[in-house]
Amino acid sequence: MDKDTVIIRELRPEELDAVRDLGKRAFSLPMGLSMAATVSPQGLVAEDATGTIVGVLTLRTASVGDRKLGILDWGAVDPQHQSKGIGKALYDQALVWFRQRGCDKAVTTGVDGYNSAVWNPTHSRGLCYWPVSQQIREFGWRWLKLLFVIPHVIGIGTFILQAPLNEQKQPETPATSGIGALIGVTLFLGFFLLPLSRVRAVLWRGMVVSDLLVPLNPLAVLVGVGIIATYMGIRAMAHWLAARALRLPITFRLWDTGLIMATFLAAAFSAFVPGLGSSCYARQTRFNYSRARPAMGKIMLAGVAASLALLIVLTVFTVCTGMDSGTLGEITMLGRYVGVSFGITDTLFFFAPFQALPAGHLWRWRRAVWFVTFACFLGIWLVLPRIL
Repeated sequence: MDKDTVIIRELRPEELDAVRDLGKRAFSLPMGLSMAATVSPQGLVAEDATGTIVGVLTLRTASVGDRKLGILDWGAVDPQHQSKGIGKALYDQALVWFRQRGCDKAVTTGVDGYNSAVWNPTHSRGLCYWPVSQQIREFGWRWLKLLFVIPHVIGIGTFILQAPLNEQKQPETPATSGIGALIGVTLFLGFFLLPLSRVRAVLWRGMVVSDLLVPLNPLAVLVGVGIIATYMGIRAMAHWLAARALRLPITFRLWDTGLIMATFLAAAFSAFVPGLGSSCYARQTRFNYSRARPAMGKIMLAGVAASLALLIVLTVFTVCTGMDSGTLGEITMLGRYVGVSFGITDTLFFFAPFQALPAGHLWRWRRAVWFVTFACFLGIWLVLPRIL
């Protein structure tokens, strides 16, 4: 069966249960349950000759300011019928559906940048990566409303793709090194997220104003920015050197959903999770990450190794010199805190929905490498300070 033997038609309300069952078959358990709980009653289905639903694409429209958006919500194809053009047929008909309703732009809720099986077909239908900087230029202060209307506030490593519907499609901006995104994430982590998490940690102990002001001291903030810049810089350099050795040009992309989640964790639990801020991607538009797991694994390993090396240096310096107090001691202790925060996401979070983090790449590449890396981190974090 291929796309020529299925019928694309509108979803009927009484078919929602069948659509939920399809989502559970097509997705992993967390994603399948999420689709079952949030699927909308509007959309398109692909029906085979027997009347069985083998594909679905749920759709919505929403207005942000004077712009009417067509939102591509959940899309799924039965695993037995994938790679037959059914998903592409659903996307093509969805764009017609949006134009009929006066939408001037089609957008996705969020596509995992490393999920080539979804990203590449979506991109081939004319939907292109929509950088956060362009979103802000188009919507101004309404940008935050855009994120919640879509919605695009939950997830790690997902991006909004977009396609204009009532104007000539503009050529996609070629990927650059992403240094601007890297600097922006570094400044956000240093000037906002780290102070926020430290202030929230003080609030656990009490509401003494003088204690709350300590993490907000300008010198303390600048020291935190410097430490984070050091970690981000050596990690990015290690990624770049490894990618260059593999002859794979890469770019750095900001994770807006990751930063939103990191902000929530800092405000609610005082958790500092800098690893949710950004990651590196191949500059090639339609890159197949499934076939490049060894390359991506090596690139991610390089960044993790560089981060752990800096953590070792700070740990040895702190313990061997006995400088766990005073200004220099506070700096090294903060450096260890940041390094441990990176280490947790780098080595532990390999499971859904965190597969885009370095641990996920190592797990998919070679689980033995992941295990050794995880063991090294635990040794540096918990064992090394006790044996020095």
